[in-house]
Amino acid sequence: MKKSAIKKTNFSLPKNSFIIGLGSVVNIFGGYFEYNTHQSPKEIDTKALQSDWQSVGEDIKKSLNDSFKKVKLC
Repeated sequence: MKKSAIKKTNFSLPKNSFIIGLGSVVNIFGGYFEYNTHQSPKEIDTKALQSDWQSVGEDIKKSLNDSFKKVKLC
């Protein structure tokens, strides 16, 4: 059975590249990263729940498609 990668979300974490990560090593003053603080906790929770249920739906859809393929092969 083939395992698929688990999709992870990070709505409140900063979006940074590898180069910015390297630059943060020499950051001695702090305050280098900006977090997504413009959203209220309710908005963040709503987006996280929506993403979670979307992932559940995608998993169910994939499982059903795989099951139907197996049934057709038999």
